[in-house]
Amino acid sequence: MTGTKCNIKLCSKQKMGHESETTNEEYVGSFIDRGSKRYLSYNRVMPEGQKVDCLISFEHNKLTLTQKGDIQSKLEFAPGARTRNAYNTPMGMMTIVVHTKRLVIEQKDTEINLLIDYDLEAGGEPINTVIEIKATL
Repeated sequence: MTGTKCNIKLCSKQKMGHESETTNEEYVGSFIDRGSKRYLSYNRVMPEGQKVDCLISFEHNKLTLTQKGDIQSKLEFAPGARTRNAYNTPMGMMTIVVHTKRLVIEQKDTEINLLIDYDLEAGGEPINTVIEIKATL
């Protein structure tokens, strides 16, 4: 996917019970504006060496995160919605329920800010996750 080159910073904060973890990642990717729908794409390498192509598509009040490669998933986020999503890893397929509590999409001239606040339910206690994405064009 071609488009405008951009720098993408992701900060993910996960909390389950008394445990919490924060990860920060940076990528060089592409931004495409197709009117009502916009896209950020980037490639990442997992700690185990797995290669994953990532695509974030977003429009007013809806965002989808798609991963293709050694990990395949499509997670859909819409405020107040509970979605069932397939997550396929080398160890097998999982069904993940996502309850989106808040979704913020802001676009300025050369900057895009996305915030996703959701609970991830995959059996057991939900994992509260907040992802902040900042793309600089």
